[in-house]
Order: sequence, then structure tokens, then C-alpha cells
Amino acid sequence: MKWLLLAAWSATMLAHADEGSLPIPPDRDLRGVYRAALCTRPDMPADECARTLRDVDGVAATNPPPRAIASRYRLLFVPGFMASCFPGIHSFADVVEAARNQGFAADVLAVGGRNGIAGNAKLIAQQIERLPDDGRRIVLIGHSKGADDALEALVTRPDLAARVVAVLSVAGAVNGSPHADDLRGAYRLTLAEFPFSACALGEGDPVRDLMPLTRRTWWAGAGATLRTPVFSLVALPDLDRLSPSLLLPYLALARFSRDNDGMLLARNELAPNGYLLGFVNADHLAVAIPYPGNQFVFVFNATPFARPQVFLAAIDVIAQRADTTP
Repeated sequence: MKWLLLAAWSATMLAHADEGSLPIPPDRDLRGVYRAALCTRPDMPADECARTLRDVDGVAATNPPPRAIASRYRLLFVPGFMASCFPGIHSFADVVEAARNQGFAADVLAVGGRNGIAGNAKLIAQQIERLPDDGRRIVLIGHSKGADDALEALVTRPDLAARVVAVLSVAGAVNGSPHADDLRGAYRLTLAEFPFSACALGEGDPVRDLMPLTRRTWWAGAGATLRTPVFSLVALPDLDRLSPSLLLPYLALARFSRDNDGMLLARNELAPNGYLLGFVNADHLAVAIPYPGNQFVFVFNATPFARPQVFLAAIDVIAQRADTTP
């Protein structure tokens, strides 16, 4: 049902103002070190790394960072909008398993699939409060709206933010999506009220929270108080890696830029004053959600994607900077 709604909404192809680019200063462009971190991993063959990164050529070569010391870090993952509403979809499952195998403390936080950002920020804060203060440095990892939920938790609870060394935004809707302007009314009449067995109705207005104007207003206000560094992995798929359910949304966004992942313009995945790690060859779904099986063949692209390596290489870069920052 969700995908039929997406198709119908995308077919409208209503006009939106161009949001403009978000240039990354050279000292915040970490594509070179991230490429080195990913492509030198023993579990990442060179040809697979070339298929995984969209910007292998033209990025200055650099030395890889040391591998993160797993015992020093706790990785907390925040799923995206409505991800918990569909049985069989398990955001970050393979990444969490790989991280635990390497010695990280790693967990997926429980958030409301249909909650607004403020509601999920409260849930994130409550779960961090319950964690042992064992000296591990926390990295919050948010997919899509999950990145916004994590950022809101940090600005509303600066006492907890002191325990968080970084936010990793993965296809993060940090600047919103033009789709949200069109989707809001349809969502409120359909999916907002549909009795999903796996997720409650939720509180707040999650689609309004994802409108570009809402996100710009947040960054100009509460976001200006954020002190935790944000690192962005931007999803930018080749067309043969685009999920069937995202084709029409992709075409709608392509009116403004072909650089999109089906749900977000690439430039809108870059956090203001944040760090760019790289552009990965996956769409908005595959970048964080393992292929759920053939029952979802008309929803997801089944092309394998090196998700654990992509995420853990990002942690290596983040850890290097955390370990060298006073």
C-alpha cells in the first residue's frame, strides 16, 4: 500500500523551488580518507569497492585511518520513517551483526515508525539514559528521518549529547525532501490511519517534519546549537541499483537533479557544517535495509551491497577524528 501511494504521489510531479547546493569546504570533505578506509579493508575487494563508491576517480589518495578500537565505542542505530511498520524489514540487521562480531556494542534503538521527530527524540534520549555509563563513546547512526530524530535528541538533551561523539547520517533527510510537500495530505488520509500491526499510529506530524522549510527552520534555530559533529554518507545509486518502488519518485526528483536516491536529493543529504564521507552506490532503501527476500522483489532492488563494510569504514574515520579531538 505504501508503494502504491508513493507511485501515485510521484506521478503528480508538482514543481518545487530548487533548494540550491550545499558546498563542502575542503577541510570537511573526507571522501579521500573514507575511500582509503573502505577500499583497504580485508573484506572489501578492489572491484567491489569500485562498484560501491560513486566517486572513486577524482578523489585525492590518502592513507587509511587506523581501525577503530571496538571496545571504546557503542553504536546506536535509528531506523527511518515507517521502517518498523513492515514485518520482514530489519534496518541495519547485517551491520549490527558485523559490528558485534568485531567487538562493538551495537543496538538498534526502538522508535515509532509513524512518530514525529520530537516523539522519537524523546524515545532515543530515554534509551541512552538507560545505557551503562561504561566509558564507551556513543555514535548515533540514523537512516533517513532517523538522522533527524537523533539530531533532535542531542539538541534537546545536551546532558546526553556529552556522551555522543558523532552522528553518522546515512541517506539522512537532514534538509528534508521535496516529496514531503506533496505527500503530507495523502499520508494523513491513508498511511497515518492504516492499522499496521507492527507499529502504533504515532504522535506528531512526521511528514511535515520532513518538509524542506521545516528542516531549514530547524537548522536556523535549534540546529544552530548542535555541537556534535555530523558525518554524511550520501546514497547515489546507478539506475540499475534503483528499487522498483523508487522509480517514479526518482523520476520526480530528477526534474531538479538526477543526483538523488529516489527519496532525497543528494545535496539535501548533506548536513550543514557537517562532514562528507562519500557517495555510495545504493538507493534510499538498500543503503540501510538488507534485502528482505523475494516477497519484496517488487519493492527492493536485490543487488548485493556491502553495507557492513560501508558502515564500519565510516566508523573508522569517525573514530580517528574522535581520538584526535580534545
